[in-house]
Amino acid sequence: MARAYLKINVEPGKERVVKNQLLERKNVVQADLTSGEQDIIALIEGDNYEQLMDFVITELRPIDGIIKTVTNLVLE
Repeated sequence: MARAYLKINVEPGKERVVKNQLLERKNVVQADLTSGEQDIIALIEGDNYEQLMDFVITELRPIDGIIKTVTNLVLE
């Protein structure tokens, strides 16, 4: 099982909409609104890291309102 934390910046006012759209995706385990450098932190899981990166690129980044993502792979 591969896991990663995804730090997400979104357009102002779209934080809750983006969070709800993230939670509709099967690989998203958790998504939380946060303060600090990012607006949302999401925990995602997949069978392997390649699948996770493909999921981020094809399923998550295209969500309307997302400006930027930073993916932190969980190593241990």
